[in-house]
Amino acid sequence: MNRSIKNEILRKIAPLAIVTVVGLSYALVYRIEQDGSTPATPAASRAAETLSDPTASTRPTAVHATHGSIVKGASFFVEMTRAGISPVEIDQMVRAARKTFNFKRVRPGQMYTIYGSNPGMLDSLHFTIDSERTLAVSRGEEGFAARLDTLPYTVEHFVTRGVIRSSIYNSLLSNKANVNLSSYLAVIYQWDIDFFKDIRKGDTYAILYSQKVYPDGTKKLGDVLAARVFTQSREHHAFLYESKDGGRAYYDAKGNSLQKSLMRAPLKYRRVSSSFSYGRRHPVTRRVKPHLGVDYAARSGTPVRSTGEGSVLVAGYHSGNGNYVKIRHNSRYTTYYLHLSKFARGIRKGARVRQGQVVGYVGSTGLATGPHLCYRIKVGNRFANPRTIRLPSKEPVPSTETQLYSITRDSYLVRLFEANLQEHTQAVARPRPSKQERMNTVF
Repeated sequence: MNRSIKNEILRKIAPLAIVTVVGLSYALVYRIEQDGSTPATPAASRAAETLSDPTASTRPTAVHATHGSIVKGASFFVEMTRAGISPVEIDQMVRAARKTFNFKRVRPGQMYTIYGSNPGMLDSLHFTIDSERTLAVSRGEEGFAARLDTLPYTVEHFVTRGVIRSSIYNSLLSNKANVNLSSYLAVIYQWDIDFFKDIRKGDTYAILYSQKVYPDGTKKLGDVLAARVFTQSREHHAFLYESKDGGRAYYDAKGNSLQKSLMRAPLKYRRVSSSFSYGRRHPVTRRVKPHLGVDYAARSGTPVRSTGEGSVLVAGYHSGNGNYVKIRHNSRYTTYYLHLSKFARGIRKGARVRQGQVVGYVGSTGLATGPHLCYRIKVGNRFANPRTIRLPSKEPVPSTETQLYSITRDSYLVRLFEANLQEHTQAVARPRPSKQERMNTVF
């Protein structure tokens, strides 16, 4: 193609190229005016795509977890400081949890986990209070907030029974049962059975109880649902029943409350050093006179508890009684606690006390040869023997719920009976060992 022809083609397409460029420029200006956007470079386009991604802001950032436990002698403040938490944030957490848990009462071994985007940064704290509860303290827009969580668990039921050779504790131990059941029985039967004095060799027991099992495999003793103790030719039943109003208590087979208005003894004692008598020679004065109470020998400082709910009439000193407390429970019953070393906080004339509340501590004030408690009960105008008096019971099963209670009681009795029958059947069905097996037995 010669030069003249090329010039002719360029002359014809030049106006078209100019029109095209002008049109594109106009379109670009129009877009800017409409949406304010600008032509984007490839990098800018990728950034814009990222910002416009609706999931970008909700994608989780990396979370750093710091695990630890309270060491012996350390406080919550010390542990959090070691983890890099500032004193201000520690104080804010303590204040947020104040109504739920007191961080001043942490115990060695309690575990915690601190969550944050970086080490030393605090977004939330998970603190294990015990095997059943955890505390979650989280940072929000208005500061920290605390929440108490209960761990889920399953409930299992068991029956254990045995013959007492020395004590229920040792019997449970030999049966590989939870030995804490002995403490449960002591509390349930505290008004009827003195497990230090009333239990005899050959007495029997059977206990239906529950056990909680947590996801980590931890097992915790639940409730004693029913129990049977046979001692001194008497059968003592206990059945746990929850009434319609939510109250829970133990009752006997007839629906009478096992809980009495007065406890049998006001303290944990080692022995009875002097019994109720109308003619005892006083160990100090050597004169024969009535001893209208029971002396319980115990270590000095042993807590002494009110055997019933009532009002303090006297909390003071008397030459013979030493430091003593006198409590009126109702118009019929009054109790006395003599020879105390000191009074418990808040015990003074006119104070109201609960059953089981500590009123003082064992001592040897007044006419006493050693640390002990002289405990007395006055019924009306006469003193009675605290160890043999028939204690007044609390309210029985409500009359409107006797049928429901009977159903609960019978279901528990079936469980106890089935365990007894199963054990007896297994014993009968066990084959008699052969002569050769008997010869090979090692004693």
